[in-house]
Amino acid sequence: MKKMLKSRKEDADASSPFSRLPDEIVREIINKIIDLKSLCFCYLVSRRFSSIVLQVDAIAFTGESFASAISFFIMFRGLKYVCIELPSIDNGFLFKWKVKFGSSIESLICLLPDSVCDKDGVYLYGNGDEEEDDIGLIHEFFGLKHQISSMCLEEAILWHMMLLYLVKYLPMLEEVSITDSGRRGRLSLSGKKLIEVKEWVHSNSASEIERNRIEDPDIVRYCYIPVLKLPVSGYVMKGVTFFVMEMKDHQGEYDSFMNSEDGGFEDKDEAALYTEAVKEIFEKIRRLHT
Repeated sequence: MKKMLKSRKEDADASSPFSRLPDEIVREIINKIIDLKSLCFCYLVSRRFSSIVLQVDAIAFTGESFASAISFFIMFRGLKYVCIELPSIDNGFLFKWKVKFGSSIESLICLLPDSVCDKDGVYLYGNGDEEEDDIGLIHEFFGLKHQISSMCLEEAILWHMMLLYLVKYLPMLEEVSITDSGRRGRLSLSGKKLIEVKEWVHSNSASEIERNRIEDPDIVRYCYIPVLKLPVSGYVMKGVTFFVMEMKDHQGEYDSFMNSEDGGFEDKDEAALYTEAVKEIFEKIRRLHT
């Protein structure tokens, strides 16, 4: 009976429209389905589909836990492009972070304004009702913002380990990026930087890679700016708290940090604004130390 049902199923599969298409055409069609969950469903359709699905070269993953998907991820040995979006830290604060990294996290900055208004005084983010002269409120917010910056560093370290894992087990990888749903931070690898990290990963054991993971910064610098005027865009940020977390042997590399795009601001509409703000703050820091 089982053999009869199996035979009927095979006959049905053989008579389907897809069965008449060559593998190359089916591969081109499936290669357009970059969502990992959808590819998993395609993988379960048939033996033929499962073998073709594993030949796709691009995957996008959006979900709660990357760990639950990683075992399926590394089955795609021909992957060239990977884009991962994870849940964002949601706490009601405005913030963006940027990280500089190679084989390890080198430094991270976190910019947390209370509000942002354009050149006409219209508040784009925040409500503009912050009591900037209330010292108690400023101290309370500082403590909360410090916690957020530490969470951003923890997130960056976790994402970096995910990047190293993908680089190690996906030999054809050409570009990989990880971001969050709120577009508050991003890690990406491609080109020369990806080649350098690949060489490092494949010349070290898994235990050595894990030991290279840094949990705590060597130096944490911070400042508070009540009103930050941005001359290029004409925008104004109020109640700006700024953190710089630097790892051992990577202190004071401000110029190379700003030139790094692998861990840059994700949202293109806001990237120019936040980049200008960071440059203005770094310039203020330079002037204070000269």
